[in-house]
Amino acid sequence: MVNSPRDFIGYGESPPKVEWPGGARIALNVVINYEEGSEMGAVEGDRQREMQAEWPYPAKPDERELVNESMFEYGSRAGVWRIMRILDKYEATCTIFASALALERNPEVARAFVRHGYDMVGHGYRWVPHYGMRPEQEREEIRKARESIEGTTGQRILGWFTRPLQTPDTRRILAEEGFLYDSGAFNDDLPYFEKVGGKSFLVVPYSLDQNDIRFWKNQMFTANDFFEYLRDAFDTLYEEGETRPKMMSVGLHNRVIGRPGRAQGLDRFLAHVRKFPRV
Repeated sequence: MVNSPRDFIGYGESPPKVEWPGGARIALNVVINYEEGSEMGAVEGDRQREMQAEWPYPAKPDERELVNESMFEYGSRAGVWRIMRILDKYEATCTIFASALALERNPEVARAFVRHGYDMVGHGYRWVPHYGMRPEQEREEIRKARESIEGTTGQRILGWFTRPLQTPDTRRILAEEGFLYDSGAFNDDLPYFEKVGGKSFLVVPYSLDQNDIRFWKNQMFTANDFFEYLRDAFDTLYEEGETRPKMMSVGLHNRVIGRPGRAQGLDRFLAHVRKFPRV
């Protein structure tokens, strides 16, 4: 057998029988990525503007791209409040993947997150990939983000999610800095432990398929498409959870699902979930 640093086996044929609170068959982790105001752009002095856009326009990389800036602003001005109203409607809580600068620039949203009791997870000081950073540079980015988020929210930050791509050093640095877990993996239906520096470090997998970014990848993707995909994933995991409880992660972005024509997909999904006990 050829050895590899990657784990292709995981829990294998018999995943552990996880005991979720209340004997739940499935743990639903709804995640709001709060990034608006921390993205790259010429207005921030960056050499490279943010290239991930719903409607990209051919501005030069070092010039302001006002359309994309405005699309991001929609998320923090309107989209986030719509998502929170939907969550309130179904008495649902969520996790915030928080870019620190974004919270600094909208303290009203930060206060609302705290008031709702949402779990805060570090998502960088700026919404930038870590790939290519030197270890000391990445450590400083993580420390700066944590200090800022804790100062803005008053909450201790124990979890982390790096904007892809992370580096081979990310998890080691997080463990050394006292974080308990990160979500920089997409490889399982359950959390798992990984050896980092000789100690066990918790990994809580995230999802890119159960994620509203699909609206940007396919302009014909509708609210009902999103609902049906989430519903089918939930139904599968809920059925499996009768004997082996599972976890389901749903990724949201204020500038994406926060649009009125898309928000109905989230609303319909949470209405579906509410029909089931032990969630």
